[in-house]
Amino acid sequence: MSAHGDHQGEGIQYAPSLFERLTGGLAFIGAVASALLVVGTLVIVGYSVLMRYVIGTPVTWTDELSGYLVVAIVMLGAAETLRRNEHINVDLLSSRARGGLRRVLDVWAMIAVIAVALALVISATKMVRFSVDFEIYSEGYLETPMWIPQSFLLFGAGLLLVAAVARIISILLHKARPERDGAGGDAP
Repeated sequence: MSAHGDHQGEGIQYAPSLFERLTGGLAFIGAVASALLVVGTLVIVGYSVLMRYVIGTPVTWTDELSGYLVVAIVMLGAAETLRRNEHINVDLLSSRARGGLRRVLDVWAMIAVIAVALALVISATKMVRFSVDFEIYSEGYLETPMWIPQSFLLFGAGLLLVAAVARIISILLHKARPERDGAGGDAP
């Protein structure tokens, strides 16, 4: 996404739809939460290292909590990464495509994201329900109700799904415009 909020490819920009701008706000909130969790994880790991190697009293719960936080970090940041076009992609074909073909490839890419996100939502929903119904707790020192860390997978996948649907709407409803000639510092 450019500095002006346009989706940008090789020679094509799509103005974000109203739905995508609203979804973008949720994605941004998820990214902020993800960034805060990165800082929190750093503090927890730092505390663990300090306790183990400086104080000489290792703590047992930090590895388990850090693992849960890593899942939350990834899932909460995924939609914003997609929104900003900062995800990993294979652009062997799309970088060479122009016009209608590029639009078709962009829609196809979002359909693939939707398929993966939908699979994650379905499996995470089943997983959370199972954990709640059978009162599953972690086997680690925290004895965490497993539905709590699993909910981050569900929420993040749902947000990714909505962000991809919003992107398709933007691609389909807005006519492609020629890329600006470097004005405004647009970088993909």
